[in-house]
Amino acid sequence: MGWLKRLFTSMVFIALLGVPVHGIASAASNAYDTKFITSITYMNVGSDPAELSLVFYDATDGSTDTITMTNADGSARVIPANASASLAVSSVSALSNTWKGGAVVTSTQPLVATIVQVANDPLIKVRPVSNGFKASDGGTTVIIPTILKTCFADSLTTRFNIQNVSGSTANTVVLTTYWPNGATSYTNTFSLAPGAVKSFDMASINPGAKPGPVTLPSGCLFNGSARITSDQSIVATALETSTTNRYANSFEGFSASSGATKVYMPSALCSVDYGDGAQTTSYAIQNVTAGSVTATIKYYYKVRGINGTLGAATDNTASPLTVTIAGYSKASVPGCDSNKSDFSSVSGTGMDSSSVGSAVIESNVANSIVAVAKVVGGGITAASPGITTGGEVVNTPYVRYSTVCFAPAPVPAVCRNESRQRTMFAIQNVGSIATTVTMTLYDHEGTSVGSFTSASIPVGQKISMSPSDVAAVKVADSAASEFGYWVVDGNLVYAGSASFTANGGGSARIGVVVRVLNMTPLGQAGEDYNGVPQ
Repeated sequence: MGWLKRLFTSMVFIALLGVPVHGIASAASNAYDTKFITSITYMNVGSDPAELSLVFYDATDGSTDTITMTNADGSARVIPANASASLAVSSVSALSNTWKGGAVVTSTQPLVATIVQVANDPLIKVRPVSNGFKASDGGTTVIIPTILKTCFADSLTTRFNIQNVSGSTANTVVLTTYWPNGATSYTNTFSLAPGAVKSFDMASINPGAKPGPVTLPSGCLFNGSARITSDQSIVATALETSTTNRYANSFEGFSASSGATKVYMPSALCSVDYGDGAQTTSYAIQNVTAGSVTATIKYYYKVRGINGTLGAATDNTASPLTVTIAGYSKASVPGCDSNKSDFSSVSGTGMDSSSVGSAVIESNVANSIVAVAKVVGGGITAASPGITTGGEVVNTPYVRYSTVCFAPAPVPAVCRNESRQRTMFAIQNVGSIATTVTMTLYDHEGTSVGSFTSASIPVGQKISMSPSDVAAVKVADSAASEFGYWVVDGNLVYAGSASFTANGGGSARIGVVVRVLNMTPLGQAGEDYNGVPQ
């Protein structure tokens, strides 16, 4: 099963442990010390209205609290088909102001959903985003392709969380972290009750002495990966935060059974400057098998000119990047050819400077790799899991596009003194035939705001889309021009979703990465999450 299979009527969320869900807003000097408030955003992708209930699992004592989603008058809250809505965990009165843990949501209709971490801080506006799980997404072996301790210019450190999604106690859960050469760094054995969550923070873990063959960036204490085995089904989520600045990202772990021969990356960038600084991608590729594998990375891209126009389509298929990955460990590969010397054991050719495109990563061993894409620069510190299957229809529950309020301190009255967001989409053709793609936007009631259909996308290549491609969003002063921000009886309702359909027939498949952008007094901030196949 590919990691993107997230269509379910019962879902699991892992709140980011060690990060209180409540608290008084106060300025922090870095993202690691910032308090985040968890918001669950969900979309009804069924054919009828949905009713929801939630069970919260306290990570401290294992206690549970159950709530049913209701309106102010006590009636059951109903989510229309195609509509999205959200729940701030801080609004649940049964939970204390320092509650930490996980949640299970049950619905009368199929849902897709994301967890959004909102910084309870006046300056830190990046919102780490990761998707929820269904119980069958779990496995007895789970992979986290990148684990860091004070690494790179942002001094990123990883927290990660493991949840038992079975109905029985997991008596033997074993966490092992690995150096890039396959050597074991750290192990921990523990048990987990049904629904229980355990948190790890690399800031408090001693990774041990670095093996001689491993080279680390200056100041980095650990740059590796994690593998968790269990006698019951588990899932995992990771949060990376900077200990020196305001950047953060989040992403889901993989079941080892999600290991693929090919992994698709809808976003590939090399020093592309959209006005806020150069953005560049790199990929963390983990080998889920015990033996070594060799991965090749093929880029399909165009060079962006100074005026923003894109050049002719090109690729590196004549000399793709190649890297050998030891058993259970990870390798990192660059987007830019000019950065290749910073990545050990990588050969071949990367992308030219100012390149925009996509990538296909392929292993010489079947079902052996998973990967995470990283984007840094220009205020972005994003992470998103690589795509192994895609879908004919892909849904995105968290979509916003503000025409006039995307500013640190917007003036127009429609903004209500709040800075608003924009989302952008990278859509890659992961199927076997060329296809066009139709994007449909839905408002808070599940009503279509409009659609837009792309030009044909060749296999492996990608296009970019925006809610502003839909005609209704372009109309000045219309309700849709502030898409995702709706005024209902004088109150502001935050809700917006989108569906993407590959029009090429049964063998057409797409993958979608969503970029969520915020504008802050310190400049742009952004994070990615992946669309969910129907």
